[in-house]
Amino acid sequence: MQAVQTGTRWITYPAIMGSALAATYLLFDAGVSYGLTLGSVIGVSAIVVASLERVIPRAEAWQLEKRGALADLLHAGMSAGVVAPTLKVTLLALVTVAGIEASARLGFGLWPGSWPLAAQVALAIVVADLGAYTAHRLMHVTRTGWRIHVVHHSATRLNFLASARAHPFNAAFTLTMENVPLVFAGISPEALALVGVFKAVNGLVQHSNVDVRCGWLDYVLATAAVHRWHHSRVMEESNTNFGNTTMIWDHVFRTFRLPRDREPPVDVGLDGTNVPEQYLAHLGAPFVLSRYEDDE
Repeated sequence: MQAVQTGTRWITYPAIMGSALAATYLLFDAGVSYGLTLGSVIGVSAIVVASLERVIPRAEAWQLEKRGALADLLHAGMSAGVVAPTLKVTLLALVTVAGIEASARLGFGLWPGSWPLAAQVALAIVVADLGAYTAHRLMHVTRTGWRIHVVHHSATRLNFLASARAHPFNAAFTLTMENVPLVFAGISPEALALVGVFKAVNGLVQHSNVDVRCGWLDYVLATAAVHRWHHSRVMEESNTNFGNTTMIWDHVFRTFRLPRDREPPVDVGLDGTNVPEQYLAHLGAPFVLSRYEDDE
């Protein structure tokens, strides 16, 4: 039994991610719409991760709690059902038109569409993560940014739903920074779908309560092992590992952290700030944050 659990810990990430990407490719190739493809693949992946949290949990203290889970589900619905579609039909639509106009004026396409699909996806992940890294770091080092990001760090339990805990302003800012360069350059819908699934599934696993092991991938991707340090209550530890999907930009800008002499903390959340575990309180947090902060 121990051998099975150990093997499961090591195979979990590649198995989930590989299956999700393969399913996305097959569904898109079969003519399934962009939205339905992403929704179904990410939904099934979430169910798998949630099941594994019961089989090989990282910490018993991180098991789902009803009130926090409801708030996170509402966050997920807002991000997927309101923020993302709104951006798609407004800002990103305008960016698409601007990108087409720029390509026409230059006389060549901005996106390397002739590259193999896998190479396009890899490039897109790196480019998108520079935007995500920039947005994420700004939300940590500026007071205005922290007001909209504090909700994400208010989670005291890391599990698959914690990845969805983000204020709508946070979600809109990050999605914009990630997607505008890709859409402007003219990335294909197929490549964009694969990137979207990669980012979402990686987010599910990195926030999950699954005792997953990734080995050398911890130095390349934003895995659970590195992202758990980002959720530490200790500021010196949490102000590191800003990459949402990769660790490339953290290496470049020297914000990577992965101690090997101890495990990431189980005691996560905010030190000195107590945001209520209620969805409406989360929505209002950027405007009344000082109420939740200790004076000391």
